[in-house]
Amino acid sequence: MLNSKRLLAWFIAGMLLTTCQPMIKIPDAYNFTSKEIKGNPYGCWTIVTFNSTQNPLAPDTIAGEFICTDADTLYLLVNDFQVQPIYLKSVVQAELFTHRNQAGTYTKVTSFLLIPNLLGALIYASEYGGGFLALGIPVTVVGGATILIENLSHQNILLYPGKISLDKLELFARFPSGKPANLDFKRLTLKKTSKYLNRKD
Repeated sequence: MLNSKRLLAWFIAGMLLTTCQPMIKIPDAYNFTSKEIKGNPYGCWTIVTFNSTQNPLAPDTIAGEFICTDADTLYLLVNDFQVQPIYLKSVVQAELFTHRNQAGTYTKVTSFLLIPNLLGALIYASEYGGGFLALGIPVTVVGGATILIENLSHQNILLYPGKISLDKLELFARFPSGKPANLDFKRLTLKKTSKYLNRKD
């Protein structure tokens, strides 16, 4: 009985630390917090799949900061001083990341709230271990459900076609009002970072 209670305690702790951790396939510098979206001078990180003129049967995929659009072209900054134009009518799919997924924050909060229960279950396992674990069940259920919902809902990702049209995506570009007349693409640089995080789809 003692071993089963300890095993259950460690299981709960491990579940919270590993449950659907948000993993993002964008540069860390573009993994904005929800507060950074307003007034952000940079465009959001965007992954675009489009029909290539060189090989229409095998769509190309390219990722970069969404700079702007004009009448018929979308522009992504893929490297410093390197902007990739994409013909709007060739776009098959676009995936735009507005802000950081909050599941990691919910995981930390839930884990913090469960520390007393886990410690109590481990220290007083022979007498009150089951009681401490039982008290932590509601927190575990609510926290786990919140983490799962956040990951499955993808509220931080705008998809075309799907959630949004291409013209609405422009709101998250560096220049949401369109390409400025005096814009020199060769002077643009990415928000500095070299750190990447991987995301589970």
